[in-house]
Amino acid sequence: MKMPRSEAMGIPAIVMGTFDPETRWRDPNLAKLPAMPDKERESIVLCMDELLFPFCGPDDILYTRCKMDPKLYEYLNGLGFSFRTRYRFDLNDEERSLPEPDIFKQCMFSLASDNQQREESLIQNVKYLSPYAITADTEDYLHAEGSLGSLPNLQTVKHVNSKVYSNRLLTRIGEECYGTEANSAGEVQTVGNTLLKRGAYLLKDPFGVSGKGNMLIENEAMQRRIVEHLDKQERRGLRSQFLLEPLLRKAIDFSSHWFIHKSGEREFLSVQRMLNQQQNYSGSIRADEALLLLLENEGYFDTMEKALQVLFEDGYHGFVCFDSMILEDGVIVPIVEINARKSMGLINAYLDKGWEANGYSGLLTFLSLGLPEGFTFGSLLDALQVSGLLLRGQGEYGIMPISSNTVMVNNILASRRISKGIQSHRGMPKGRLYISVVGRDDEHRSELIVSLRQVLADLSIKVYN
Repeated sequence: MKMPRSEAMGIPAIVMGTFDPETRWRDPNLAKLPAMPDKERESIVLCMDELLFPFCGPDDILYTRCKMDPKLYEYLNGLGFSFRTRYRFDLNDEERSLPEPDIFKQCMFSLASDNQQREESLIQNVKYLSPYAITADTEDYLHAEGSLGSLPNLQTVKHVNSKVYSNRLLTRIGEECYGTEANSAGEVQTVGNTLLKRGAYLLKDPFGVSGKGNMLIENEAMQRRIVEHLDKQERRGLRSQFLLEPLLRKAIDFSSHWFIHKSGEREFLSVQRMLNQQQNYSGSIRADEALLLLLENEGYFDTMEKALQVLFEDGYHGFVCFDSMILEDGVIVPIVEINARKSMGLINAYLDKGWEANGYSGLLTFLSLGLPEGFTFGSLLDALQVSGLLLRGQGEYGIMPISSNTVMVNNILASRRISKGIQSHRGMPKGRLYISVVGRDDEHRSELIVSLRQVLADLSIKVYN
């Protein structure tokens, strides 16, 4: 199966981006659902750009916010994932002061623009930009460079990524539409009251992402608190825009992945089974033949072709992920939401290219960690190697770590702030270990994860999920 990196295969590309682009697409004048700010989560998400390495070829540059751990880079190269690297910050370089938080969390394209003069000689042969997602800063970066290919405009990208758009799209292609739009706190209450008579419902922000911006409303008391929260914001001049959906009894979460060429030609890439805990994403694995056959027989792919045609007519081209589900009664909900960008499932599909010659597939998942003092990423790789768990290459099974800074960023920041006297208490900095688990079957993959948990426990690492 051909897997497009872009429409310029063979031409060196810069691969980069900022995860959680939804927060950058979201209109700042919209009211928000209640949420607890989590600075450590934010730092981890900012370092997820390392996960884009499967989209790179040997001549491509993976441009990341932070310098990838050299041991991880060497390990990935040894597995056949060959790419060049550039980075904006080396947090381990104690001769350089730490970036201010407002600078550190800028969009990667803004940081790359600031660094352009220094990087010009390094990227002069690169002719194509392959972003994770398009943001306002992507457009600015493209304008500055002038010749890195053609991408859809920002307004189109924001439009097609909204949950309001995906909800309306179902009606446009003749499919059942489950969501109801609400454009004020009063409308949330009116629509919510109707839904609560039948059971719990989901209140969705148009640009909410996994675990953030979606709320399960189970009773009138909870709804009342949310409505009051929104009403206060409306009195300050903000607007409400939400989608309310009945909580459907789902049996299977899955996603399909496509590429729309500038010509309008559509290319199927993959179907991935999604693992979710409550409303939170927890992993992706390639769909088996039985699921693919079921989708084929039920007309799922024909429905997707109609949706892709509408997306193209509305001005979008590039990577598209449709989140979908099968309900307990066998009904297929073809579009839960649209991610008109790269996605975790797509990353897993590209990772699987490394194993498909052996007929293997990997489970892309993560563990949320609390790190002890003195921990280094290299010590984790060493422990996995000693235990025999570390995936060593083609035709083998094991655990493949796929990012370093999502594990280490908060640990490094805490250590450096303590050494400078900016911070006094260390606690257990949080990290997130992204892995590909390559095993014979679901049972074997589960066994590998159990063994991994034991290795982490032996390193005095806490696992929170």
